[in-house]
Amino acid sequence: MRLSTEDFFLYLTVALIILIPLVGRVYRYVTARQVKRMLRDQFGTQADDAHKENSKSR
Repeated sequence: MRLSTEDFFLYLTVALIILIPLVGRVYRYVTARQVKRMLRDQFGTQADDAHKENSKSR
């Protein structure tokens, strides 16, 4: 089965439309967890308390 150029770019476009936002969300989730862990390690419970206070005031 030979894939034509048009089909190749069609599948590539569809894959990129689906994959780029998905990879971006996964990357953002992973880095947010790392930053949260680093803040917790560096500042202890202060970061957790500040987050709780900010969410209460909203």
